[in-house]
Amino acid sequence: MLGALAQYALLFVCWISALATLVIFLESWLALARRNQLGARRSSGTEGVISALVPLRGSTEDIRITIQSILDQSYPFIELLLIYDERNERYARVAGDFVSIRSHIPVRAVPVPFALDAETDRIRALDHAHASVRGSWLLVLESDVVLDRHALESALEFATSEDITAVALSPGIECRSLAQKLLAPSLEWFVRMIRVVDRGREKSQRMNLVEPFLLLHGHTHTVINKMNRLPGILNEAGWTLWSYRSEGLRTFQGDGSGWISREATARSLMSNVDTEVLSVGRVSAFVAGSAVVSIVSVIGIVFGLLSPSSSVAGMGILYFAASSYGLMSISYFCYSRRLGAATWFAPFWFFAHSVALVLMLIELRRGRSIGSGIEIPVSSKPGVPTKTD
Repeated sequence: MLGALAQYALLFVCWISALATLVIFLESWLALARRNQLGARRSSGTEGVISALVPLRGSTEDIRITIQSILDQSYPFIELLLIYDERNERYARVAGDFVSIRSHIPVRAVPVPFALDAETDRIRALDHAHASVRGSWLLVLESDVVLDRHALESALEFATSEDITAVALSPGIECRSLAQKLLAPSLEWFVRMIRVVDRGREKSQRMNLVEPFLLLHGHTHTVINKMNRLPGILNEAGWTLWSYRSEGLRTFQGDGSGWISREATARSLMSNVDTEVLSVGRVSAFVAGSAVVSIVSVIGIVFGLLSPSSSVAGMGILYFAASSYGLMSISYFCYSRRLGAATWFAPFWFFAHSVALVLMLIELRRGRSIGSGIEIPVSSKPGVPTKTD
């Protein structure tokens, strides 16, 4: 009697798991259909100078690769501003090395007296560096993003020809080791699940102000910044310069995977998710629940193959579990193919999922701990967005 009840309970769980996996699979499939993709364009060279602002944080090796990709751009009219915490000797050394090199691109160091781990602090650093800007276009670039040689030229020509004020591009993923090729599809899958939860928040609560690649018109920056500093203007996230989502401006947000990329690690993938305002407990529970739902398929297949019973419950368990397993394998294969990862590892996706789950939960906690306790009063920091709960 108890054995039959256990079988029917497992059958119900496998049925729910199959339905949830189907929904997740469709979500992943829609995520693979990229839209708003930037095309290749050659610039006329009359758009003016681009001031590239790079806040230095993370690995110094990644920072050097990013800076070198800027120096190698086909568009020649660029100035580079390296923003770093003056108390950090590693970043000061990196900035000094690039300032001293001979290049057609002028490089200037902009030290600030605070760390750049939190997003609000990076906003303060960008405001601080704006006084040193000389270009007519502003580029804000994360220090772990690598640019294709023609990335800036194509983005700038697209913005000027289409009369667009701001271009925000999401980077692609570059797998640089075997471990990253095995884990990247599962990490991308978990990030997709987190974004599903993130969509449920109110727009007014979103504080993801700085994109990994953000090209802004300099004159528009100046106008909006002056408006923000006028007495009586509400200094909210939607009105700040470094958020391209300002009212009345023509903006383009799209896929830049053909032009910009970042390393396939949990930290790089999570850098696009605003962990400062996410409910870490709710998101962690959702991600862990999604992982459990997917792993149930493996348990169901093992039970169905080892169980000598040929009852309806046993056959149903095997059928629903195999369906979930097949959908997850296809999803892993699709992500692997798009990311250039290990497509041959698709049948063993559950191993990668287990490791990726742990890495994502650790990164969620780390991101929340960095962002906690940061509050900038409007009256004491004009032009800088306040942190909302």
